[in-house]
Amino acid sequence: MATQFLEVPSLVADSSPVQLPSVLVVEREDHGLTHCMSVLKTLGYDHSGVTSAEEAIDRVCRDTTIQIVLTDQRMPVMDGLTMIEEIRTRLGTARTIAPIVLTDAITAELAMKCLHLGAVDVLCRPLDLMTSSAALRRAVAHLRSREDLQQQASLSNFGSQLNRLVSALEGRGHDTSLARTPTNEDLAATLRAIITSRALRGRFFSSQLFADPAWEILLDLTRAQLENQEVSVSSVCIAASVPMSTALRWVGQMTDSGLLRRWPDARDGRRDLIALTDATAGHMREYLCAVHAVMRRV
Repeated sequence: MATQFLEVPSLVADSSPVQLPSVLVVEREDHGLTHCMSVLKTLGYDHSGVTSAEEAIDRVCRDTTIQIVLTDQRMPVMDGLTMIEEIRTRLGTARTIAPIVLTDAITAELAMKCLHLGAVDVLCRPLDLMTSSAALRRAVAHLRSREDLQQQASLSNFGSQLNRLVSALEGRGHDTSLARTPTNEDLAATLRAIITSRALRGRFFSSQLFADPAWEILLDLTRAQLENQEVSVSSVCIAASVPMSTALRWVGQMTDSGLLRRWPDARDGRRDLIALTDATAGHMREYLCAVHAVMRRV
């Protein structure tokens, strides 16, 4: 079983190339903006450009795909370093931005300011391909290290969260006030409504804001049980709507806690199947019955 657990990421997570973060170029002059964007195009980064700090702040706040900001230090009205501070103030802890500062000449004073700002690099004009590539790789590494730290922080309280979830499920009593016991079709329709309403949030807010992999996994496996479907570990990890490595940790912890059961697929030795345990399935059915009763009263 341990070997099969480790094989899952290699079958799924490595099937497509890593998506590079999007870059916003902030340059005071059009010809400088054009040159920077040409370099980014050659290196294969998604990019956009603006010529004022005000535009940059608005663009970063609206476009959640932007993670790297390549900014001219000497912008009119508001300089590049102040602009970065303003962006971070507006974003708070919701997103990490990796700044790269562009200047005509690197001085000790500027280098120290960039260090305090947390810029990943300071580059001199005109940009060249090799220097830009190295700076962008450092920015990507910075973003990934921050993402790993955030994942570790979110998982640090995993045990207590999972215990609360198990306790909540185990503590649910049977609701004898229901006028009619819902059928599987009733519960499947209720579950589809729950999943659809959760998916609708993604049209208006970042999915990261509502990351709840344990609950997504329980909902997906409940749906599969009601529809008599077999589910692979890789499939349920995708349904969790978090990075594959994070989803696998949740699956492992939930299996160890007795919420899920996992076994090798007899027809395909490359994958494992996964489902709710009988106890968890019973608790989820009680939950759906309660939600169904509420929806009938609305």
